[in-house]
Amino acid sequence: MRARLMCVAGAAALLAAGANAAPIRVTGGLIAGKALPDGSAVYLGLPYAAPPLGALRWEPPRPVVAWRGVRQAITPPVPCAQLSEGWNAADAARSGEDCLYLSLHVPKHEAGARLPVLVWIHGGSNRSGSGYGVVDSPIYRQGIVVVGIEYRLGIFGFLSLPELTARSPHHSSGNYALLDQIAALHWVQRNIAGFGGDPRNVTIMGQSAGGVDVGQLLVSPLARGLFAKAIQDSGSPGLPRTLADGEAIGSQLFALNHLAPGPRGLAALRDLSMRTLLADSVRLRSPDNQFDGLWIAATADGWVIPRKFDGFYGSGMGRARAGLLIGNNTQEFIVDDPSAALGLMKTAFGPNADRALPLYGFHGTRPPGADPVLGTAATQVISDLAFRCVSDDEARWARAGGQKVWHYQFGVPQPGSQQVSHTAELGYVFGTRPARAAFGSWPPVQLYWANFVKTGDPNGPALPPWPAAGKDAAYMTFTPQGPGSGKDLRGPICRLMTRSLVEKHHQPTAPPLSGPDVCEIRVNPLDALLCKSADAK
Repeated sequence: MRARLMCVAGAAALLAAGANAAPIRVTGGLIAGKALPDGSAVYLGLPYAAPPLGALRWEPPRPVVAWRGVRQAITPPVPCAQLSEGWNAADAARSGEDCLYLSLHVPKHEAGARLPVLVWIHGGSNRSGSGYGVVDSPIYRQGIVVVGIEYRLGIFGFLSLPELTARSPHHSSGNYALLDQIAALHWVQRNIAGFGGDPRNVTIMGQSAGGVDVGQLLVSPLARGLFAKAIQDSGSPGLPRTLADGEAIGSQLFALNHLAPGPRGLAALRDLSMRTLLADSVRLRSPDNQFDGLWIAATADGWVIPRKFDGFYGSGMGRARAGLLIGNNTQEFIVDDPSAALGLMKTAFGPNADRALPLYGFHGTRPPGADPVLGTAATQVISDLAFRCVSDDEARWARAGGQKVWHYQFGVPQPGSQQVSHTAELGYVFGTRPARAAFGSWPPVQLYWANFVKTGDPNGPALPPWPAAGKDAAYMTFTPQGPGSGKDLRGPICRLMTRSLVEKHHQPTAPPLSGPDVCEIRVNPLDALLCKSADAK
């Protein structure tokens, strides 16, 4: 987050020093940004859809409203409506519903150039954050057009209601944020050539909730053909909600506002202020009584997301035929309470929790000490459950669907910190590498990511080789000692976790979890522990 805020401040300074760029015609009219001293140009706040206000609240994005004259694209766009959670206080203070805009940083290029394009989908639990700050990342200096998009968040972007479903010609509601992202990608396809970008070489990238959204775009039939490659940092979608479950969550709004369900109730909800709805959003609960992940799960509406979409337990991820770079950090959400591990294991493994104990180093129910790389047992379980194993599953299913996959695990503390955690890699992906920095102190992920955006392969000159993920489940690991490669990341744990989730959600028709049964593979000592535990039972 600090790196993102630094980008915002840097963008403001560069814009102040720049001159006006020549006008460019885009959907809606002429726009002019700022030409910067290095020959690049920045364009902020370009509309890719009509403002979703009034009757357009909780509707799919509508076409851009045209303007006359030259629109000055030099002011950061309004972030989409959100509450402050501390880290996003500046965004929350400026936020509003009129927010369907995107921003670009275009490197210096010759006429007729066809540069690779990176479209950034920001994180923030799908309820907070903004995307425009990424346009000042030095990654554009790798010869990449960088695009940051804003999309409706939280209650404005993901709300399902029976009344909305009934009005929809697709019998769908919710997923408005995904439709926003798809509309932004259509804008890129129609307009990016005017900025020197190649519409045939577009990579979508998201981190955290943005990575979840990228995974959902990979399975959405509405997004096919809009991008060539995808990057998911610490974010993969899991099982979606049914439309009925989404509608049940949204319908709590009527009772909260003392309204009767139906068309009149819907009209009254549309008349409520933005602030009222934001306050209501923290009072909504999912069936498991959780709020934190309320807007993360996709809604299988049969239009944006297929009704039979079954996450990583089907071949949906392969249908997009897009190259995929995916991974996670060694520690994502830090849990220091040793007593939390057993409860998390029951959530993750259900009746198989006892079989998982030795895999996490337990002796009986006594928790082990913290691992110097992976952290406490509780941190390991939450990182496996929410990030590591779902990334492993997605990588495996993408390979099965015919995609080329590059898998990684990142284990270097973010600049200025001693601890690896969620977002640790972003400062290196989007930051400025110090001169003569070693690959251990400053991992070359910006170069790897940029190479992937350009060619679909992260490898390049003077970089340690990154093996593609194949049947051996190869992956790249980034450590304070430098990059290296490994195989079968947390394989025994992740196979047991996946099996447990399959059993929990009653998917007997799912293909084998990893080819042969885990006890036939035994690719490392942890597999032997798993099988020994199973044999004992």
